[in-house]
Amino acid sequence: MTTQSKTKKPSLAKLEAVIKAALASPEHRLSKIIAITNQKGGVGKTSTSFNFAHYLNELGYRVLAVDLDGQGNFTELFFDQSVLTQYVHTPALALFEQGGCDNFQPLTHPSGIDVLATPRNCHELNEIDSRSISVAEVFFNNLSAIAQHYDFVLCDTPPAPGVRTTSACASADYIFAPVLVDTFADSALEGVISSIQNIGMMIEAELSLTGILINQLVLDGTADTAQQYKNLAARIGPALIPTPIRQTKPFSRAQRKGIPVWHLRQSGSERSTSHETRQAYGEMAARIPEIQAERIAFFNEVSRAVRAKIAAEATAV
Repeated sequence: MTTQSKTKKPSLAKLEAVIKAALASPEHRLSKIIAITNQKGGVGKTSTSFNFAHYLNELGYRVLAVDLDGQGNFTELFFDQSVLTQYVHTPALALFEQGGCDNFQPLTHPSGIDVLATPRNCHELNEIDSRSISVAEVFFNNLSAIAQHYDFVLCDTPPAPGVRTTSACASADYIFAPVLVDTFADSALEGVISSIQNIGMMIEAELSLTGILINQLVLDGTADTAQQYKNLAARIGPALIPTPIRQTKPFSRAQRKGIPVWHLRQSGSERSTSHETRQAYGEMAARIPEIQAERIAFFNEVSRAVRAKIAAEATAV
């Protein structure tokens, strides 16, 4: 007779307890607002917002995702369009209305992330940019009140300067910008930096980018591409998130499935992409002082599959 299984089960239970403790929700809500922005389209703001929202959620924080882009793509990564008509909810548009969030009721994704949604091609939200900039104060007051119920509120901004982008960045505690390595990289970088500086001047505050993420990087093995990457990284300086997000098939596949990219781990390519993306979003999270380094390290080193397996086996004890 062997007692091997009996000696292993308690250790699994202990590991489950360690996991729960390491990724437990904070005792008090952090109430921090994050803006993901770039006035240039096609740089991967929405995919960055989606994955970073999931990353923060899986770190154990309570997260609200806010879709400020009238295209509604951020919302579509969470929900089918039919959900928006089937369930009563507070839309992102309400943030710009006095008392618009008095009866706050977000949509809740199965992951646990709450969402202030925007329907596809929402002209009403796009028209906010034609209003007076004074509406930014209404936005700030509404979002600040809602943020008291969350650790992080993450705003996906539209690909253009305007009232919505200004409102989000002026309200934010932390601002991140994804950028591309391409022919127009330098001008795009100058544009996003000057945009944040202009918003700061407008509200008489010193705003700066918390981090700049090189996104959708295509490594084709040529010296020219490698040099472009090095030049852009040098131009970014201290704001650079060291690990870039490469353009890979697993990343596109995960987006089509509406799941964070590190949930795909079957092939070697998927596992490699999972590791790289968790590293990059961990480096973004590390720029936020309220997030403990130990929590990031634990999440990055212990995969979701391993955590789930340990928890399941420990529960069976």
